[in-house]
This record gives sequence, C-alpha cells and structure tokens, in this order.
Amino acid sequence: MDSWYQSALAMDEEIGWARAQQPVSEKRAPIAPQGYSLEVLTMIRQSELLKEIIRALPAVFGGKLPPPFPPEPRPQTAEQRFRDAIERIELTDAVNALLSGTHN
Repeated sequence: MDSWYQSALAMDEEIGWARAQQPVSEKRAPIAPQGYSLEVLTMIRQSELLKEIIRALPAVFGGKLPPPFPPEPRPQTAEQRFRDAIERIELTDAVNALLSGTHN
C-alpha cells in the first residue's frame, strides 16, 4: 500500500505532468490516489455491479430495461489526468487526419 506522502505527491500537478511525459515503466508501480486503496476501489466496483443487477431485474420479469446508472466517480492522480488528456489529443488529431485524408 502506498504511503499518504506518495499518494499526496501523485496528486501534484507539476509532478504529474513530468511523469506523464515519460514512457510508462513496467518496473514503476502505479500510485493510488490519496485515500483510495485496492479495497476501496473493489467496493466501488461491487456497488456498480449491484446497481446493474438491480437495473436488470425489471427486464427479467418482462419489463423494460431502465437506463443505466451513472458510474461511480473514480479518483485520478495528476499523471493519469495528463495521460488521458494527451491520449485524447492524439486520438482527436488522428481522427481529424483520417477525415481530411492527410494521414501519414
């Protein structure tokens, strides 16, 4: 389990930006956001699965399937936020290049 200090550092924007610029290392273990352990994330996932079962029950008895529940919010470290932003920008650029017909 990560220490509170490491978790707090993971939330720092400058450190997150610097780490997001580096390639992902298999040796470096990801740091969980402050206050979120594997047990907490597992309980959030169990809660979402239970909501999905509750949502599906009316359809089992011939009713209409209601809309899905919104997912529980997941905390992200600064590095994860920056990596997601970089990935979104790269994906948008690739789609725009494909649509304009000027892909490499």
